[in-house]
Amino acid sequence: MFAIAETTERGATIIAPTGKIDTLTAKAFEAEMKKRIDGETGALLVDMSAVDYVSSFGLRSLLIAAKQLAPAGRKYILFGLNPQVHEVLRVSGFLKIISVVATRAQALDLVGPPPVDIG
Repeated sequence: MFAIAETTERGATIIAPTGKIDTLTAKAFEAEMKKRIDGETGALLVDMSAVDYVSSFGLRSLLIAAKQLAPAGRKYILFGLNPQVHEVLRVSGFLKIISVVATRAQALDLVGPPPVDIG
């Protein structure tokens, strides 16, 4: 089953797909990404920790999002990749195109500092 959860933190949208991003689910993933790209202005972070497989169709969807975000200068960061998915991105050259970090905290640090508690 494929699903996407969403949260917001430090002005960034964090989406968390679950399952495979493959021939059957890539279009749905792409549509969900497009909603966040067209409807929002902050960084887009993708929590890949529950994605266990990415096919060439999934790679295409990730690349389309990167190309749509780039002209606006919006940050696009993937994090939490399992070793197999990380290897697919490495072999395909995507690690040179898309920012990838290990943890949510690292991704949020690239977005900006946490808010200062004045109270």
